[in-house]
Amino acid sequence: MIKVKCPFCGYEMPIKYDKDIAEAKGLFVKCKGRNCKKEFEIKINVK
Repeated sequence: MIKVKCPFCGYEMPIKYDKDIAEAKGLFVKCKGRNCKKEFEIKINVK
């Protein structure tokens, strides 16, 4: 299991995925970092 990190501040989000099975695109989340709160897209194994 791998944790998702915010690309802006590096905060480790409380979201985990399996690197062998997971596929995602178009999934937007808001960073839970104290001073960040930016929204970003999660892309996993997109071909």
